[in-house]
Amino acid sequence: MSLEQVIAGGRQTNVTTTVHQEPYPAISPTRPELSQAGKTILITGGGTNIGLAIATAFIKASAATVIIVGRRAEVLESARSQLEEVSKAAGTDAKIIARACDVVNLADVDALWKNLADQGIVVDVYVANAAKFTEPKALLQLGAEEVWSQVETNVKAPLVFAEKFYAQPGGKKQKYIINVSTVSIHATENPEVAARPAYTLSKLSGTLLFQLLAQDHPHEDMQIISFHPGLIYNELWKAYGVDPKLFDSNVTDDLPGEFAVWAASKQAAFLHGRYVWCSWDVEELATGENRKRLDEDFYFLRASISGLSNGNKTP
Repeated sequence: MSLEQVIAGGRQTNVTTTVHQEPYPAISPTRPELSQAGKTILITGGGTNIGLAIATAFIKASAATVIIVGRRAEVLESARSQLEEVSKAAGTDAKIIARACDVVNLADVDALWKNLADQGIVVDVYVANAAKFTEPKALLQLGAEEVWSQVETNVKAPLVFAEKFYAQPGGKKQKYIINVSTVSIHATENPEVAARPAYTLSKLSGTLLFQLLAQDHPHEDMQIISFHPGLIYNELWKAYGVDPKLFDSNVTDDLPGEFAVWAASKQAAFLHGRYVWCSWDVEELATGENRKRLDEDFYFLRASISGLSNGNKTP
């Protein structure tokens, strides 16, 4: 199978008839319905790539404060400068905070949240974007320690952040969690996915974690949505000479960035606890047969066992 065929296989989808590769009006962060005015956004892994694109989109949506978290202070500082320029250009006057923090280091995480509390900063939207994966190897070749390190980053760390996030003061003000998941959780036949089973294991577990949190909390309390950010064309693929038209998002990460803002709005409440692709058309998801199935089928777009419902074979 050629690399082009592998990429194409990772993009095949029929949930919505319209599949996007670029941002479109319904998810534009400048829509009044998606405004994040007055809100504080915290993004793990916020200094590069998709995390940085999400931060950019929230600034365009008039977020008051955007906190980017990552391990490398120099990368975060560079990102902070870029985001300040975005804010200036958009005329939003957002406050950008860059915080170095290893998400699997509990002392670092405690210090981060304590510092925010000491400053009277209450986070309204938590974007779980930090992730870890390694070179392609089978589970037993990687070894238990390396496999578990991916579970620590992709499952335990998001749970710890979710606990800290939910425990903040703020009364009954609605909270939002956006989990950046991956197609890997349901495309294990794809050879590129199959080559990294530890990533699939940990990211599927992390997505199930947020699904279960959503069952514990109604969306009016804490709205939780997981999404696949798409296959992004970048310098690595450019070096391989692959056609950018094969990818979900050409050249930039604007599509997943703007989708994240839409997901953190009341317009996305019908997807509470679900997993979606950012390339799916949100207006199609919200109407017609898709919406009917979302309203009637508890298991649709949730992690489960295909073909089973309540422990029984489906008709």
